[in-house]
Amino acid sequence: MRATIPRIEQCGVGGQMDIHRKKERSPGVRRQFVAIQSSKAALGALLSLGFVLIVGRPDTAETLAILGLVAPAVLVLLAFLSVPLALLEQAALAIFAVLIGYLAALTGGVLSPLVVWFALVPAEAALAGGRPAVLRAAIAASLTLVALAAVQAMGMLPASRLPEPAWQFFAVSIFVAIFQAALIAAAAQDRQRAADEAAREGAAMYRFLADNAMDLITRHSSDGRIRYASPAARALLGVEPESLVGEAPATLVHPDDQKAMQSVFMDASYFGRPASAQVRLKCANGGHVWAEIRCRPVPRPDGEGADIVAVTRDITERKAHERELIEARDLSEEANRAKSRFLANMSHELRTPLNAIIGFSEVMTHEMFGALGGPRYLEYSRLIHESGNHLLELINSILDMSKIEAGKFELSEEVFDLAAVAEASVRFVKLPAERAGVVLKTTIVPGARTIFADKRAVKQILVNLLSNGVKFTTRGGEVSIRAGLDTRGIEIAVSDSGVGISPKDLVRLGKPFEQVEGGRVKEGTGLGLSLVKALTAMHGGEATIESVLGEGTTVRVRLPYAAVGENGERVAPEEARIIPFRGAAA
Repeated sequence: MRATIPRIEQCGVGGQMDIHRKKERSPGVRRQFVAIQSSKAALGALLSLGFVLIVGRPDTAETLAILGLVAPAVLVLLAFLSVPLALLEQAALAIFAVLIGYLAALTGGVLSPLVVWFALVPAEAALAGGRPAVLRAAIAASLTLVALAAVQAMGMLPASRLPEPAWQFFAVSIFVAIFQAALIAAAAQDRQRAADEAAREGAAMYRFLADNAMDLITRHSSDGRIRYASPAARALLGVEPESLVGEAPATLVHPDDQKAMQSVFMDASYFGRPASAQVRLKCANGGHVWAEIRCRPVPRPDGEGADIVAVTRDITERKAHERELIEARDLSEEANRAKSRFLANMSHELRTPLNAIIGFSEVMTHEMFGALGGPRYLEYSRLIHESGNHLLELINSILDMSKIEAGKFELSEEVFDLAAVAEASVRFVKLPAERAGVVLKTTIVPGARTIFADKRAVKQILVNLLSNGVKFTTRGGEVSIRAGLDTRGIEIAVSDSGVGISPKDLVRLGKPFEQVEGGRVKEGTGLGLSLVKALTAMHGGEATIESVLGEGTTVRVRLPYAAVGENGERVAPEEARIIPFRGAAA
């Protein structure tokens, strides 16, 4: 059986009715209406003139009948205006049916020569609508005829003024009816030709689209079997479209994708909803092509269930790009993990030579084995010592950040004197501060002197914050450390009276290798604040930055679980509970 494209098969009764409705609104249909009503008005005028010539001056009832015969002329005038055509057609039918009954009542009832015109009412209704309109017109004409017969049977009809013999009037009436029927038949043929032409144009258009579409268009029965396949099957699968007819979709896909294909057609057929899936289709050369299939159910014109229309698109290139992106992402993540593992494992190898450089330069600086022989050697050894310390500081920052990213940085928590660590940190930056003319201050409240945390991490936090404060504070300024205790734990604040940070730069600070723009750029890795935040987070706390451009910066480090009570136990924030810890004071 020859398969047709889905849209063409849908253009059955429903499709032709859609075309018919469009044609009713076209200028050609309105012109047909004008032509028919004009002919009716002209014939009515001729009949009226003949009646007046034969009978004489009409009375009131006959005058109304004459006005009814020429009433279609009024409809013609209204047709040239914006009055809806459907309304005019219904009015014409009503006037025509009433007029025939009225004229028949004046000219002899059921024996009137005009009774034959009742057959024209349903014929004209065929132009105004479909089968229901014809049926309504036929019923109306029949009821009018029955009413006319009943009135005549009761002797209530007026006497006819038509002269004898009556056969001439019958002949004229039949002639007029034949002429009007011919006009209606010609108009019906024109309308049918227009509908057929529209259907052919629609079918040709849809076939053109289906035959030239790059996507494969298929129609499936309710069980999924293919009833039609567009010519795109040649380009997509390398097979003739006719060879796909009767095939089940599951047989056309990779075995691993059969469940996905069945699920799509299950949704469309049994649940009546659109569905889509990405599957691998078998090709004629034995390979597979990635495709995206989209299905939707389409009700059949005969009302017997619903067929399925599917559009299948080649997505092989898209899938290739997706694989490339996934592979690139995996390679990038693996490279990042390898970098982190490498730097974390190279900690000992990188620190050993630097320790030797610093150690030997320190021996030379202190002349442990006697004078070096000249003041220049002392200056050189001092530069070696300072450069080595600076390099070790940078490498330590990089290695510590890499350890944190690799998850290999472990805290070694203990009880220690925060004031002592703060003083040691101040000494570490004392020389750069003196050179820059910056004053260093430390204030530790008694309740915050003893804390439980990683001593090395806390010292690194303080050194990084103090170093940043000294770097960005102008001569005569001040950098201070303040530590206190409240219900939320230990808070350490490092403040400077330096140049400050603009609001747009605050959002970037704290990310690895990020430095602010403009006058705050200094040498370093840009890891200081990111290390502070990372080490603080490992203690369960948070670090916040407050800054006003031109006035200074304050970094607050809160360690919620670092407070130690007088009984040697860790104090939880908000004093909710007491947490014992390893190495607590006795």
